[in-house]
Amino acid sequence: MDIRTDQIAEGSFAQDISGAAVPASAPKRPPAALLVGAPLAVLAVAVGVIMLLSATARKPEKNVDPPLPIAVEIATVRSVTTSLEVTAQGEVKSKTEADVAARVGGQIVEVAPQFEPGASVRSGDLLVRIDPAEYRLAVERARSQVSRARENLARMRSEADLAKADWQELGMAGTPSDLTLLKPQMASATADLRTAEAAVREAELALERTEIRAPFDGRVKSRRVDVGDFVAPGTPVASLFAVDVAQVRIPLTERDLSVLGVGPGFGATPENPGPVALVRGTGAHAGAPWSGHLALVEASFDPATRLVYGLVEVKDPFAGPTPLAPGMFVSVDLKGRTEEALLAIPRGAYKKNEVVYTVDAEGAIRGHRLAAAHATASEVFFRTGLAAGDRVVVSYIPSPRDGMKVRDLNAPLPPKAEGADASRTKGDTKAKKTAKAG
Repeated sequence: MDIRTDQIAEGSFAQDISGAAVPASAPKRPPAALLVGAPLAVLAVAVGVIMLLSATARKPEKNVDPPLPIAVEIATVRSVTTSLEVTAQGEVKSKTEADVAARVGGQIVEVAPQFEPGASVRSGDLLVRIDPAEYRLAVERARSQVSRARENLARMRSEADLAKADWQELGMAGTPSDLTLLKPQMASATADLRTAEAAVREAELALERTEIRAPFDGRVKSRRVDVGDFVAPGTPVASLFAVDVAQVRIPLTERDLSVLGVGPGFGATPENPGPVALVRGTGAHAGAPWSGHLALVEASFDPATRLVYGLVEVKDPFAGPTPLAPGMFVSVDLKGRTEEALLAIPRGAYKKNEVVYTVDAEGAIRGHRLAAAHATASEVFFRTGLAAGDRVVVSYIPSPRDGMKVRDLNAPLPPKAEGADASRTKGDTKAKKTAKAG
């Protein structure tokens, strides 16, 4: 069929040179200038709007108020009249403690029912009994030797009397010799009797020592034997400690001795019983303190630590509801001899390097390096360097320097400052928490 080219052009498709069909009316692409210019125009409008808003916005008012000083906790120096105290720590021990040992050997045949660790014993109470059979036999043998010695001595006395009578009947002149009168034999017989009697006492003493008894009133610390055990002379069978007096050995410095009014080598007497001491337990043993006194101060300082040790004594440590038992770790408060007027500040006001910062009427601080006369867990005391009524900084100050302005965080802000800078309230609250933590 012969198809004309102009007829095909009237249809939907036309042929290219290669004979492929292509759309007769393909869409046209927009100009390149329009593709680039449209985004730039939008960006230019946005920048113009921003600049217009910035130019017409209200300017913030300039804050002409000076910055507030740092907020700190401030305390007032107090004048107090008190006696200084010395606080030390130490371990409790009994004044009398002993290892009870067997003095004779043998097998243990009896242990007292109360002979248990922690039990209370009285002086003379039976603790352990060693088999006494062989010691009783030794007593019998010794007594039989005494009987023989007495019989021998009586015979020698009779022979001596006969020898003296024979000398007189014979009418011998002069004085008879000791040998004639049998005096050496008499002396030997007398010595034999004394030796036999001493052997009896020794055998009886050994028999008595088969019963091991408590040497003093106290408590059983430990028990080391049981029925059936064999012990030799000198074998420990128990450890006991007395309950009449407890002792605490505490370290003291030269300043402590000055506060207490005692020196090295001090010993308590009825006329001078020593400083009063309050002994307090720690942890689970904390409670009412035990009352005692400083009984002794050693006569020399430790050259390595520059400390001297004192001995605090407490009578009847087991008398109260809570016993002061050996091995407890305790705190000891010793009261000074005299009362004196001192200046007290909170412990937090005494900064490191022994510096105290005072605050003047204008709020400026000034540092003072002071030596404390005494310190407790909550307060520090001074004799000089401060005056009653002075204000001191208690809380932490970052990078303190003389002349720095501070304000009391517990005092209200001035009205002008409150209106001008109300947003600082949160900052002050944070500063207060930091000050209390410091």
